[in-house]
Amino acid sequence: MTTRTPEQLRDNLVADIHRWGTFRTAQVEAAFRTVPRHLFLPDVDLETAYAPQVVVTRRAPDGTALSSASQPSLVAAMLEQAGVHPGHRVLEIGTATGINAALLAELTGPTGQVTTIEIDEELAAGARTALVKAGYERVDVVHADGAAGHPGGAPYDRIVITAGAWDLAKGWWNQLAPAGRIVVPLRLHGSGLTRSLPLDAVEPGRLVSRSALVCGFVPLRGADAHTGRTLALADGVALHVDDHDPADEPALRAAAASPPHNLWTGLTIHDDEPTAHLDLWLVTMGARFGRLAVDTTVRPDSQLTPTRRWAGATIHDGTTIAYVTLRPLASDTDELGVTAHGPHAATLTAHLTDLLHQWRKEGPAEPVVTAHAADTLEDQTVAGHRVDRPNSRLTVRWQP
Repeated sequence: MTTRTPEQLRDNLVADIHRWGTFRTAQVEAAFRTVPRHLFLPDVDLETAYAPQVVVTRRAPDGTALSSASQPSLVAAMLEQAGVHPGHRVLEIGTATGINAALLAELTGPTGQVTTIEIDEELAAGARTALVKAGYERVDVVHADGAAGHPGGAPYDRIVITAGAWDLAKGWWNQLAPAGRIVVPLRLHGSGLTRSLPLDAVEPGRLVSRSALVCGFVPLRGADAHTGRTLALADGVALHVDDHDPADEPALRAAAASPPHNLWTGLTIHDDEPTAHLDLWLVTMGARFGRLAVDTTVRPDSQLTPTRRWAGATIHDGTTIAYVTLRPLASDTDELGVTAHGPHAATLTAHLTDLLHQWRKEGPAEPVVTAHAADTLEDQTVAGHRVDRPNSRLTVRWQP
């Protein structure tokens, strides 16, 4: 066997990202063909460094990921959302390996500036060393809490967050240029429902995103860290809900152990339909939303069967759960179903079925997310589902 060179492996990675249809500009593609990923991932082999997958680089004692090199196609998609141009001043929050900072440096060119912040001192030092080795010594690596931003380099044309955020930190609001853009994987519900949003500054204290990208990220650490609430319903079964959800955990545990109540809705979806945001739409309809996770290695014959398409999208009433299921009808077509467990299974099944019919009728495709800084006057003309955070007031509405 012939060992492939880093250049060949980069070309293969670019080809894989092309198959996903992710690249929209020649600039982002060129950056991926240029940045030597393997120099930022010295502890893995060449093939792994250029594989189209997440590479976890640090774990907590309990095994959860603390830092990683993100899935390359997702990285490319977020860079396309960012729309970085030569000469831009860019602030990155979450340096990790330094790969994304190098890609940003390629996009800003010699007339731009990239400042990247990492809360972990050891990771910051490692990224700084790798960036110099790869020829990106112009990148300024700062060891600090990213929630504070970096006032010394402000204002920034682009602020790119590469960790899951619960809120838009005050530092980001204050340090964004008047016509700037923040790209952030924002948790819009405590269950972990996250969307990468390209939020454009339209006036002081107001940002708007007209598209969203489904994603998952290691959460931010530091002053603005936030975790949701997880209910253990059985060995290998967890329901992730909002922090303030008054769910009755013992009752839901009993519900999970009860027989399923199933209904097929007659609604079909095709592989090429824009259905990615069904879970977020359910949240905006006022449903008590959660994500049901079933570890099939622990429970291989579980009667709990939420579809993975929307990461176990579930609604509940505190004592009963109902979740979305799928069954294949053809190679590119599935039927939507509902399964419920608990004392109100029939009622909750009917409710979720009605919601699915409403979703199909309305055809919501992309969310429009408006963010107001918490210290600004509220625009009463913005209608939609409200999400209040300490630093921001978010409104989600839908484009058909």
